[in-house]
Amino acid sequence: MNWFKRTMGLDFIDMAIQAVVTGLVMGFVSSTMPHPAADGPMLLVAGASVVVYAIRRHRALLSMGPEMGLTTGQMAAARIEELEARVAQLEVGENRLMELEERLDFTERMLAQATGERASLPAGDKR
Repeated sequence: MNWFKRTMGLDFIDMAIQAVVTGLVMGFVSSTMPHPAADGPMLLVAGASVVVYAIRRHRALLSMGPEMGLTTGQMAAARIEELEARVAQLEVGENRLMELEERLDFTERMLAQATGERASLPAGDKR
């Protein structure tokens, strides 16, 4: 996710669409009313656009997940907790790998011992 979307709540295209629609509605209000009388409705359109943007931004930030509402310290603590969990998983995996290596070494020794016993038996004896 880029900086713009994390900060503004909407990506650049959504912001541009919001601005264009607001401009078109303001232009329509301006063209349908005489100049001094259009000032009030144009301010209302601009205010409504800001309110609509605020609602859209709030919903977008909520949908981005709980991490977006955390402070810097809380995010750092959550990240450290996540990293500690990953380290614990790696340690469990490392222990399993060491156990598998020990089993493989044991199996190799057993196979080498069995092969050595067969080689030392006389040709007529078979097990």
